[in-house]
Amino acid sequence: MNRRGFIVAAGLPWSTALGVHAADSHVSGEPSGAATPETSGLLLPVGAVADGASHPLSSRFGNLDAARKQYPHATTMVDEIDWCALQGAINAADQRGGGAVYVPNTGRAYRLNRALTVNPNRVTVRGDGSTLDFRTLEFAESAIRFKADGAPAYGHERHLFEGFEIIGPGRNLHVAGVLFRTDTAGLSSRAQLQDCAIHGFFVGILFGDRAYGIGFSHVSVFDCAFCIQAPPNLLDAGETVSFSQCYFFNSQCLISNAGAFDLKFFACSLDYAGRLVRDNNGIIDLVGCRLEISPPVDPPLQNTNGGRINMFGGFFLINGPRDEVHAQEIFSLADPNTSVHLFGVAGWNWRTRSGKLTKGPGKIHWYEGVDITEAPPSIRHP
Repeated sequence: MNRRGFIVAAGLPWSTALGVHAADSHVSGEPSGAATPETSGLLLPVGAVADGASHPLSSRFGNLDAARKQYPHATTMVDEIDWCALQGAINAADQRGGGAVYVPNTGRAYRLNRALTVNPNRVTVRGDGSTLDFRTLEFAESAIRFKADGAPAYGHERHLFEGFEIIGPGRNLHVAGVLFRTDTAGLSSRAQLQDCAIHGFFVGILFGDRAYGIGFSHVSVFDCAFCIQAPPNLLDAGETVSFSQCYFFNSQCLISNAGAFDLKFFACSLDYAGRLVRDNNGIIDLVGCRLEISPPVDPPLQNTNGGRINMFGGFFLINGPRDEVHAQEIFSLADPNTSVHLFGVAGWNWRTRSGKLTKGPGKIHWYEGVDITEAPPSIRHP
């Protein structure tokens, strides 16, 4: 849903959302006595500056007690006002049993020095291309954490997080862009993310305990060490995590699936990374996806411990000059139970130094269970 559709659905006209009284509006057809943010259920980050600059609490309040009268969750006087305002609106929606937080796009960034915690069971957070700047975030596990509380694990798919650019402190600091982890048994960090760009983190999307049933749509992740990471030994996690029309690119590794997640990608683009898939112990379905990389030094797809990759249609291109062949193999299949299944996949330049596609005892199945060791007929070469 776009911004206009959201505001209309909430009962809030354009003029009110933009801070203009209905009487002063030139938009035709708006009713008098229009809903306010309070009566419509729409919450705003009260007091946020959102001009891209740093505004600690000390710039507005004399001491922490004074700051906590407006922002009870504040911890120190160096906390950014923008963080206090956003987390305060999210907390208010959660505490009243649910609601939507709208974060307006001011044309400049919200400056945040701490992580935002969102309860996906109760709270929707919407921007309209709004920028959340976490470049000064240090000593934090993630910029945004989805942590469920106070509701059952099912039935909350109506809540969304959408419409943001999320900027991190760089891929060298061990900070995740978004983290899905719930500590309470019986609950889940099930959330729906859409229309977001995540970049400048060690891990763009990090999964933790009780992360499953999560959906991503029109999300881009780039300039990270890892775009997607599912670590091993998680509790109650991994079932059906899907990505639709998402982009992952310009990172060290795009997918690390040591946690044996069931990851499904539909019409996604996976481009230009040192490794496309690493430590896949689960199932990765690539449906109508485009994979494009420069000639790799090491096998760009690594399957281990019984992991399986299914490619249905789509295109896998290895770019570069005609005579540039770097990788010894393309698929590293370290366990005899690992497999790659190719159904109607087209491609370009799957040439290797060894003349073989695979390294290790695992198998590649072409179409209906036919094993292959060299590039199939639909793969063309320069």
